[in-house]
Amino acid sequence: MTVTETETTADASDATGTATSPVGATGRRWPLVVAVAAAIVLGLVAVVLALLLARDEDSQRDLRVAAGSFGEVLVTYDHQDPQRHRQAVLDRATGSFAAEYEEAFDSGLGQLIEQLEASSQGFVKDVYTTEVQRGQALAIVVLDVETTGTGGPRRLFDVYVRLTMLEVDGEWLVDDVADLSFGAAGGGRLRTEADEGAPASTATSLP
Repeated sequence: MTVTETETTADASDATGTATSPVGATGRRWPLVVAVAAAIVLGLVAVVLALLLARDEDSQRDLRVAAGSFGEVLVTYDHQDPQRHRQAVLDRATGSFAAEYEEAFDSGLGQLIEQLEASSQGFVKDVYTTEVQRGQALAIVVLDVETTGTGGPRRLFDVYVRLTMLEVDGEWLVDDVADLSFGAAGGGRLRTEADEGAPASTATSLP
């Protein structure tokens, strides 16, 4: 073999070695690339889940606030300005329930409040809610109520009100109201001032 042939063979060997070396390095880097990609995907999934959980918590908080606000408004009125109570209820109700309450109020409830010189103040004690499904949920509001009027002062304890809540344009409104305090299954017992020393009834699970 001549010197020229030897140099040619060596050059070919060097070229082959140079060409195959990056392929081996790339193959060794694949596990690292896959691991990094997997970590990025898992990180994105964790962020999405955290955002969804935060949104659910915000929705539940807004639901409880809206339900408690309506419960208080429903049992709070002043005979000197009954229209203020009427409007407060209508502002927090869906169209169907607003129409029902408006008819009831205008048909005699407002006049009765004035005749009896009745005033009332509600105090929210607890609010229990179900999970939100398709923009709808149930809430139970537990209140104490203090009333005055021609019949004298009166105090009611543990008044349970069940509300059907609908989310309309990002706002929780009341679509139906049920009083659970008068012997309804699962409802709280109505307590008067004579029972003040007795233990308060406990809330029950939603139906």
